[in-house]
Amino acid sequence: MYVAILTSKPNTEVLRVETKSRHDAYWEEHLGRIRFGGPYLSDDGKTRLGQVLVLDVDDRETAERIVTGDPFVEVGCFENWSIHRYRLSVEAGQLT
Repeated sequence: MYVAILTSKPNTEVLRVETKSRHDAYWEEHLGRIRFGGPYLSDDGKTRLGQVLVLDVDDRETAERIVTGDPFVEVGCFENWSIHRYRLSVEAGQLT
């Protein structure tokens, strides 16, 4: 399992709107590999600061291929991103 942490590039709202349908279609194809994910936000609850994805894949190369295939990544919505091996230790209020 791997976690991808992506940091949003400022002023990409229009680019996101233009690319959202492609982004959503891309992730529909990969839903079986996403343990959980979503944007992280500023304290106002609206401003996107980035994205976190936990991918249920066996190796870093697969995780990188999935992340870099995201249309939001391809068009430059993120300043940077990193991928790290991840071990889930708590799930649904239970230690794993």
